[in-house]
Amino acid sequence: MSEKSIAHSRRVRSAAAGAVLALGLAVGGTGIASAEPETVCTPSADPLVTCAEEEAAATTDADAATSTETTPEKVEAGVAGTGSAETAGTDAAALAEAEAKAKAAADAAAKAAEAAATAGVDSSAATDTSVKATEAMTQASVEATKAAVESTKAKAEAGAAEQSAKEAEEAAKVAESAAADAKEVAKTAQAEADTAAAKAAELEEAAKAAGSGPKTEEAAKARAEANALQAKADEAKAAADANAKLVADKNKEAEEAFKNWDFAKAAVAKAQALAAAWNAKQLAITVKETQKVATAAETTAKAAESAAATEVEAATAARKAADQAAATAASAQKDADAAQKAAETAQAEADAAGEAATDKRAIADEKAAEAAKKAEAAEAASKKAQDLYLAAEDAKAAADAAAAKAKEAQAAAAAAKAEADAAQKIVDELKAKGEKEIDNGTGVGGEVIIGEHTDDGSGVTKVDETTAVVNKTGVKLVGYYNNKGAFDVVDYYVTDADGDPALAGSLPPVDLALGDTASSSTSGSSNSNLPAVLIGVGVVGAAAAAATTVVVRRKRHDGPGNTSA
Repeated sequence: MSEKSIAHSRRVRSAAAGAVLALGLAVGGTGIASAEPETVCTPSADPLVTCAEEEAAATTDADAATSTETTPEKVEAGVAGTGSAETAGTDAAALAEAEAKAKAAADAAAKAAEAAATAGVDSSAATDTSVKATEAMTQASVEATKAAVESTKAKAEAGAAEQSAKEAEEAAKVAESAAADAKEVAKTAQAEADTAAAKAAELEEAAKAAGSGPKTEEAAKARAEANALQAKADEAKAAADANAKLVADKNKEAEEAFKNWDFAKAAVAKAQALAAAWNAKQLAITVKETQKVATAAETTAKAAESAAATEVEAATAARKAADQAAATAASAQKDADAAQKAAETAQAEADAAGEAATDKRAIADEKAAEAAKKAEAAEAASKKAQDLYLAAEDAKAAADAAAAKAKEAQAAAAAAKAEADAAQKIVDELKAKGEKEIDNGTGVGGEVIIGEHTDDGSGVTKVDETTAVVNKTGVKLVGYYNNKGAFDVVDYYVTDADGDPALAGSLPPVDLALGDTASSSTSGSSNSNLPAVLIGVGVVGAAAAAATTVVVRRKRHDGPGNTSA
C-alpha cells in the first residue's frame, strides 16, 4: 500500500473513531468542552487547511456518526452485556438523556470557545494594525522633523546670501561714489594744469621783455618761501597717491574675501578702503589748496625777483620763472594724467563691484527659492504626520473595541464551559455505576488492527466500545469496531509527566502494545515489567475529556507532510 493510501486510510479511521468517541459513552460532549484549540491544534502541511477547518471536519464526522452508528438501543445493548437487562436498560436511558444534554452543552461551549478564539484573532489583528499605524506615524514625525530642520537650514543660508548681496550692493555704491570723486579730482587737476600752462606762456612773454631791478633780497626771500610751499604740495601729492594705492589694494582684498565667503574680513577690508578713500579725498583737497598757495608764492617770488633785478637780471629771472612755470605746468599736467588714470581705475573697480553685486543677488534669489521649496516640503511632511497620527488614533480605538469584544467572548466561553462541566458531572455520576463492570470487561471478540499489523485479538480485553486493554502488556488501546467486527486502533494511553493518563496522539508500536510475540494469546498481565510511561488503564472519563483532541491530532498526524503528533 502506498504512503498516500495509508494516510487516507488513517484519516478515515481517525474520523470514524472520533465519531465513536464523541458520541459513545459521553466521550464526545466532554471532549469538545475540555479541548483547548490553542494547545492541540498546529498548522498542517496543507496551507489551505486551517485548524478551524480540521475541527469543523471532526465535528461533522461526529455528527454523521450520531445518525448512523450510535442509538440508545445500542448503548443499552452494550451495557446489558455485563448486568441484568432491566437495570442496564434503565441506566442506558438515563445515560443517553444525560449524554444528550451534555453534548448540547458541550456544543454550545465549543461555539463560544470558537467565538472567543475568533474575537482574540480579531483583537490581535487590530492591535497589530494599531502598532503599525503608530510606527508609521512615528516615522512620518521623524521625516517631518528632518524636513523642518532642512527648511530652517535653507532659510538661514538664504538669509546669509541676502546679507552678502546687500553688502556687495553697498560696496558697489561706495565704489561708484569713489569713482565719481576721482573724476572730479582729475577734472580739477586738469584745470589747474591748464592754468599753469597759461601762466607759463604769460611768463615766457614777460621774460622776453623783462629788465633788471634793485630788490634782490626780497626776491630771494620770496623764492625760498615759494620753494618751501611747493615742497609741501609735493609731499601732499605723494600722500594722496599712497592713499589712492591703498584704496585699490583694500578693494581688491575685500573682493577676494567675498569670493572666499569670509564676510568679516571683507567687511574690515572694505571699511579700510572707504577710510583710505576718504583720506585720499581730503589729501587731494590739501594738495589743491597747498598747490594754490605755492603757486601764489611762486608768483610773488617772481614778481620780487623781477622788480629787484636789473634789466638783465630781470630778464634772467623772467626766463627762470618762465621755465619754472613751464615745469609747474608740466607737473600739473602729470598730476592731471595721474588723476585721470585713478579715475579710470576707480570706475573699473566700481564696474567690478557692480558685477559682483549682481552675481550675489542672483545667488541670494536662488537660495531664497530653495528655502521656499524646502519650507513647502516641510509643511507637506507635517501634514502627512498629522494624518498618520489621526489614523493611529483610529486604529487604537479599533484595537480597544476588538479587545473588549474578545473579553466579552471569553466570558461567554467560560460561562458555556461551566454549563458543559455541570452537564458532564451528571454523565459521570451515571457512569460511575457501571465502572466496575467496564473494568472487568470481556474479550475483544475479534481481530485487533494496529496500522499495517493485524492480530487475532486473543489476550485483549474489551473495556467499552472505544477502549481495550492488552492483558500481556497492560497497554490501553483506543479505537473503534469496523464493519467486519475488528477493533481498529487509532491511539493509545500513556502516563504524562504528572503521572496522569493521557492520549499519546499516535499509533502504538506493535511490539510494545502486543508484546514480543504479536500473535500470542497468553492471558494474564505483566504490568510490573513494563515502562512506567505505558502503565495505567485510566478511566473512561479520560477518553471523554480528550475525544475531539484525538480526532484533530490524529488527522493532523496522518496528513501529508506530518510524521509526528
